[in-house]
Amino acid sequence: MKQKIIVLAVIFALAVTPSLLGASVETNDNFTHAVMGELCAVSWCPHCPVASEKIYDLFNNHTNLKFYYVTLVLDKNPLAQKRSQWLMDAYIPMLYLDGGYNVVDNPENYEQEIMNVGARNVHDVSINVTASWVGDAKIEVQVHVKNNGNKLYIGHVRAYVTEKTSRWFDEKKLPFHYAFLDYAINTYVFVRGGKESVITATFDGNAQHGNYTFGDIKEGNIAIIASTSYWMPFIQNNPWEKPKPTHFIAQFVDDAAEVEI
Repeated sequence: MKQKIIVLAVIFALAVTPSLLGASVETNDNFTHAVMGELCAVSWCPHCPVASEKIYDLFNNHTNLKFYYVTLVLDKNPLAQKRSQWLMDAYIPMLYLDGGYNVVDNPENYEQEIMNVGARNVHDVSINVTASWVGDAKIEVQVHVKNNGNKLYIGHVRAYVTEKTSRWFDEKKLPFHYAFLDYAINTYVFVRGGKESVITATFDGNAQHGNYTFGDIKEGNIAIIASTSYWMPFIQNNPWEKPKPTHFIAQFVDDAAEVEI
């Protein structure tokens, strides 16, 4: 019990000391980095089609926005639900930007909030992802994390495997987009200043992913979306008063990237 109290105390102490983040960087344009979005949705929600259509339109038709996103279809994929539980999400649709730096409940605000989050200070790192279709539902994935600063960077790297046009449908019987299947990579990385770290993994759709196998995934319909978050946890708030808890532990994204195969 004493150890649990100590761990919680450390997390809360870190959450209120953002100055410990170290160096940050801004670029010349409005976006300091590519924003990462996670849209929580379910197939039976009457409000989810509007959210799904809105963010898909922003991603495809608004070149002023520098972001990538995944859809967490909570009632279809237990792995998506597990991520949602980490975010303490109780209402849908809900858009989590940069690992929970900002939480947006109104689709009409998506564009402005992506722009706001895109202008925030981040660590001077960049991420790149490449992938190749091996065959038989297997994909080779490689993520590069480059530390452009001079201090050690500790990052939480996730590479989400998604279907561009999902097997799962919303309440209007329209397919979700960039629906999360499972992680190809979900690990921590240590990158010294001025260095680059490379993580390689093979995603096998025939393997067990939660209670699914995805041996039927198709080349041409897969996108790998990768992000790196600084390891330090922050206590964030969801935009509601009930039910409790409203707080969740976030790790803020420093950069994101995508490759389609």
